[in-house]
Amino acid sequence: MKITINGEERTLQKRQRAVGSEAPAVKLKLKSGEDKVIGMMANKIQLICMLSHEPSDELVEIINANEEKVLSYIVSCVSFDTKNLDDEKCSFDFYNLAMKFGVCVDETLCADSIFLIDKEGMIVYKEIITEENRNFDLEGFKKALDEAVNFKRKGHVHENWMRY
Repeated sequence: MKITINGEERTLQKRQRAVGSEAPAVKLKLKSGEDKVIGMMANKIQLICMLSHEPSDELVEIINANEEKVLSYIVSCVSFDTKNLDDEKCSFDFYNLAMKFGVCVDETLCADSIFLIDKEGMIVYKEIITEENRNFDLEGFKKALDEAVNFKRKGHVHENWMRY
């Protein structure tokens, strides 16, 4: 996949992760100093947002509004003021994560992207910004986040017919 940075077309390293595929497990150093393995099965939905800039106020608002239901991680290749986010949600340790998710440009830069991972460790939503001056589709993201949070697993087929 190619993205445009400063008018120059750049190719992302490694292979792309598809919606419906298993998310890779990645060890991440959080701003709080804690080491955390993310991207695999968890007790909550996981949101991984990789940025090459400071997160927008709208994105931070969505993240903070869902903090009880979602494990959110903002991972950036640039330092930014995390005043509206907990240190447990922020990391500047982007390289390995960007490589495993297929959004690494080089050792200093990652493509702006959002990944939603369900409790089973499967990618249920992804968005990668490929053009300059384009923002995330926050409405589409909020809809996918609501669907993932409110998803209820159904029982086996034989359990359904045994009730009648």
